Amino acid sequence: MEKEKLLDDGEEIIQPVRRHWIIYVGDLLLHSFGILIALLGVGVLKMVGIIPNTEAITQYGSILFLMFLLLVWTSFFFAWTKNYFDVWYVTNKHIIAINQKEIFNREESFMELTRIQDVSFEREGVLSNFFGYGKLRVQSAGTEQEFVISNISNVEQSAHLIMSMRDEAQGKIVKTYKNNSVEV
Repeated sequence: MEKEKLLDDGEEIIQPVRRHWIIYVGDLLLHSFGILIALLGVGVLKMVGIIPNTEAITQYGSILFLMFLLLVWTSFFFAWTKNYFDVWYVTNKHIIAINQKEIFNREESFMELTRIQDVSFEREGVLSNFFGYGKLRVQSAGTEQEFVISNISNVEQSAHLIMSMRDEAQGKIVKTYKNNSVEV
């Protein structure tokens, strides 16, 4: 995907909003755990004697295990692709939300900054609060849907950026004095 094709004339990307890296680690651990369970299961079945220890069984078992590894790798690649290509681009005019539904199926949505009514975020759990990731919601005026993206890094910073970009787009001038905002 070329980001430039999504942008209007004079529009520039201020910040991409992506998933936190811990989500990828969780997927990796889950898939590694599946491989470990399969290895332990085969080992236990051999020790008990359910699987005989013959050369033919070992060769076929190796092929089956390689096929299983290929399946797990494909599953991990699918999960990584879906998480990586779920992204928002905050520009000086829009929020561009790209939702990767399947490998070759994605949905692109646009929301003008001037139409944003509410921006909220939530962090649930110890890990979410410790690492600073969470769910970001942006609601617009009218009958349009809300934009929701989960497990994004720096969720609070992203929410504040979108709110300040909205205020700037709506013509509100915000001056910042040492962590205090005053609307003019």
